[in-house]
Amino acid sequence: MKKLFIVGSMLLAFSLNMKAQDMDPKIGIKAGANLMMGGKFDVLGTDYTSKYVPGFQAGVFLDLPLSSKLSFSPEVIYSQKGAKFEGAVAGTNGEIKTKLGYIDVPVLLTINATPEFNFVIGPQASFLINHETKTYVNGAETASNTKKDDLRKSIAAGVVGMGYKFSPNLNLNARYSMDFQSVANDNINQDKARLSGFALSLGYSF
Repeated sequence: MKKLFIVGSMLLAFSLNMKAQDMDPKIGIKAGANLMMGGKFDVLGTDYTSKYVPGFQAGVFLDLPLSSKLSFSPEVIYSQKGAKFEGAVAGTNGEIKTKLGYIDVPVLLTINATPEFNFVIGPQASFLINHETKTYVNGAETASNTKKDDLRKSIAAGVVGMGYKFSPNLNLNARYSMDFQSVANDNINQDKARLSGFALSLGYSF
C-alpha cells in the first residue's frame, strides 16, 4: 500500500510538472512560403486583376499561454510579397511584376481546440522595407523602379489560420491574410490594390 501511494504521488507530481511546463512562455523561429496577389490596379482607367505570386517569410514568435485553451501569440516576420498584372491594349501585351518586402507584426489569439490542433485570429501591422517593380511590353523589360514614394509605408491587415503541433516544439501553420488598406498611396487605387493571400510555415519553439 505504501509503495502504491509513493508511485501515485510520483505520477501526480509528474503530471502537475508537465502541466506547468505547458503553461510556460515559449519563443520560437519560423520560416515558410506564401502566395500573394495584389487585388486590382487601375492603369489609364482600366482595371487589371492581379495574379498570385510566390514569396517567402521568416521570423520569430512568442507563445504566451493565458489558459489551457488560449494563448497570446505575437510575431515579427519578414515577408516577401508580390503581385503580377497582365493586360493587352491595342495589340500590345503589357505586364507589371511587383515584389514588396514587409516586416509583418501579427498580434494573434491562439485557440487550442485539442492539444495538437489550434486556430489563430488577430490583427496585423505591415511595414514596408523594400520594393521593386518591373514593367514589360511584349515580353521585353522596359522599366524598373525601386522607389517607395507611391506606396503606403504601413498597412493594417487581418489574419486567420490554423496550426498543428507535431510535438510540443515543432508546429505547422497555415494562414490567410488580407490587407485592410491599399498598397498604393494614391486616390485611384485606395479600395482596389490590396494584398491578400496564403502562407504555410514550419515553426520550432524553445
